[in-house]
Amino acid sequence: MRIVGLMGVKKNSSLPKKGYRDFGGKPMFQWNLEKGLKLDEMYVTSDYDFVLREAEKLGAKTIKREDPYLMECPNIIYYKYCMPFMGNPDAFIAIQVNSPTVNFKLIEITKKLLEIGVQEIITIFPDKEIYGSIWAMTRERLENYQDPYNPSAEVLIIDPSIDIHSKSDLFEAIKQL
Repeated sequence: MRIVGLMGVKKNSSLPKKGYRDFGGKPMFQWNLEKGLKLDEMYVTSDYDFVLREAEKLGAKTIKREDPYLMECPNIIYYKYCMPFMGNPDAFIAIQVNSPTVNFKLIEITKKLLEIGVQEIITIFPDKEIYGSIWAMTRERLENYQDPYNPSAEVLIIDPSIDIHSKSDLFEAIKQL
């Protein structure tokens, strides 16, 4: 089974330069990129050439997103967009750039779940709210996804990492390093 990693990094975000700002001594995207590179293949998609160049230097394959709609659309739509560029893998593990403290063990567990036939996995906050620092699924599940606004994962995994959207989130996440 071919399972690849995928991370999207937007040039513009609610928190300026969020995906590539310094976080603990390196660009925020680099934290999860390094974890994703432990998978067989890792892809980074962005509308920002700087991020694409840096990701390639670190060993990732890159996908340029030039359509502005693809930067603000539901994740399912951009996952579908990326599939042909990734060679239509059997499954993918999307690792969110703004959760740089996600534990690699969660990525490993997610991969094993895909390998044993689970179709969709998503991480949730400790309070059980779905947010998806990791969102993984098979190609078949993605191709037949019903409602991109309502994830319907078979497996939910609690992830205590901070989902960074503000300066206060950023400071809380740094405490997790």
